[in-house]
Amino acid sequence: MKNWYFIVFLILFAKCAFGQDVRFAASAPEVVELGKQFRLMYTVNAKATDFSAQAVDGIIVLAGPQTSQASNVSIVNGKVSQNFELKYTYIVQAKKEGLITIPPAELKVDRKIYKSNPIKIEVIKGSQSQSRTSTTTVGLNQTKTATNTNNTSDLYIKITSSKTKVHREEHLIATIKLYTKVSIVNFGNFKLPTFDGFITEEIYAPNTIEWSRENINGEIYNTGILRKYILFPQKTGKITILPTELEIAYREATNKRSRSMFDEFFGNVDSESRNVISNSVVINIADLPGNKPFNFSGAVGHFKLVASVDNLSAKTNEAVNLKVKISGNGNLKYISAPKIDFPSDFDVYDPKVNDNIKYSESGALGFKGFEYLMIPRHAGDFTIPAFKFSYFDTETNQYKTQKTDPFNIKVSKSDGDTTLTVSAAFTKEDLRFLGQDIRFIKTNNVKLQKTNQFLFGSRTYYFAYIFSSLLFFLIFLSRKKKMKENENVMHVKNKKANKFAKKRLNKASGFMKRDLKEDFYEELVKAMWGYLSDKLGIPVAKLSKDNAKSEMISKKVDEEYINQILNIIDRCEYARYAPVTDETKMDTVYNDAIKVISKLQQKLK
Repeated sequence: MKNWYFIVFLILFAKCAFGQDVRFAASAPEVVELGKQFRLMYTVNAKATDFSAQAVDGIIVLAGPQTSQASNVSIVNGKVSQNFELKYTYIVQAKKEGLITIPPAELKVDRKIYKSNPIKIEVIKGSQSQSRTSTTTVGLNQTKTATNTNNTSDLYIKITSSKTKVHREEHLIATIKLYTKVSIVNFGNFKLPTFDGFITEEIYAPNTIEWSRENINGEIYNTGILRKYILFPQKTGKITILPTELEIAYREATNKRSRSMFDEFFGNVDSESRNVISNSVVINIADLPGNKPFNFSGAVGHFKLVASVDNLSAKTNEAVNLKVKISGNGNLKYISAPKIDFPSDFDVYDPKVNDNIKYSESGALGFKGFEYLMIPRHAGDFTIPAFKFSYFDTETNQYKTQKTDPFNIKVSKSDGDTTLTVSAAFTKEDLRFLGQDIRFIKTNNVKLQKTNQFLFGSRTYYFAYIFSSLLFFLIFLSRKKKMKENENVMHVKNKKANKFAKKRLNKASGFMKRDLKEDFYEELVKAMWGYLSDKLGIPVAKLSKDNAKSEMISKKVDEEYINQILNIIDRCEYARYAPVTDETKMDTVYNDAIKVISKLQQKLK
């Protein structure tokens, strides 16, 4: 019985080994230096024979091909799989500059011939003045190299932008890239660039750098991407992306005299660190064209509008859902809901907003949806008219408007509904006046009054005369007092500070309900600074955290309240350009602002 199991295993193993697709690939560095050794490698995932590679003009084979193979078998949930890899490795050297193409190599697998992919290698002269290199072949895969590199351009960071001229709200990609010709050991403090004037989303932040080789002005550098951001400009004009800073520890080969037998064996290496500062980048932001459609709300990109209603034959008091979906590429996260004229006999609730947005180098891809809950209160035929969505198309640099179809909804009376059927031709305002042109005859006690009675000389006349005189005198005194108070501008501002702060907070609350993050935090900061300016008698232009704190201390305000209001301002300014945390959520910051203003109102009188 055991022999049968073994035979079945061999059959399954043979199917896995020979039933897989054969992959034969060649690999080598994209850029090499003239006269330097490098590896040319061919890899196949099956047992092969009759391997042959063509000679290439400009490439000298120093050693090879050396063959190596590796295989493993795994059984997962009864499924047998085998991974097999056979490698042919050459040590080669480039003898002429330019672009060299290595043609495909050939081999046989089960009597069938397979060809590898061709490879293009760029051979450059390199910089002899910058480095002196001596190379000795130690073995097939080992070389001993001593390099003297003293130029500051052997290690630098560069910020690049995918675009330098964009419209407001049009996305661009900022990339922070490291270029090095030395051996990097570790990274220290990393000061990221400031993106003032942009809304930013991080799209790439590797835990370990993926290195590649590039030809930079005739020299070979190891390059790796440190960060990538997608930026949405929020104002026009020239905006500068300030430099980033990174502390880098590295090892550098030297020609110093060796200090021990280990230096003689491994080579002399100095460990150093350097604070590397990148360049700055200037972006020119143009305003959107002036011929904006009346319903344009700031959408920039390329979008598609789709709308649907889940029930076109409803009953009274039954929920009906209208779904609006805006998909595409652009500033999707900051798009507001289109304006829709709903029938007046429908109770409509604020839309439920959902989105699925992925940020990449192509932009912000995905959709944003708005779901409206509608409840018809009367039976009849109703229409949700067609509505429009306008955006600025960055592909054509023109405004475009998309329009939905109207939705005709037939509403019938639900069971137990005693309300009258209402014609859709009437609005709620029209219904208020139905039946009021004919009045019922009054049957209760009616108080009658004599006609032809004069007001002059009556008691009512004298009472009204005395009352109006007293009222005029009181208004005169009140007006005189107010004029006197208005002469002291600071006193007036102090008195109305709470009123103005409430107006700004109400406006910020409106932005919060519409999920307008940028506008909310901006309005809340204005409310905080405006309140302090009015209460402390310091003009906004001259107001700062230091003089505001000093003035509040002089007015004997508790330090707890001072720190609270300044902390709210800091949180708002941070939240405008950073991911939202628990402390910077709009409702949390809003409630904290109301509490601290209420407390300060009692202290600053």
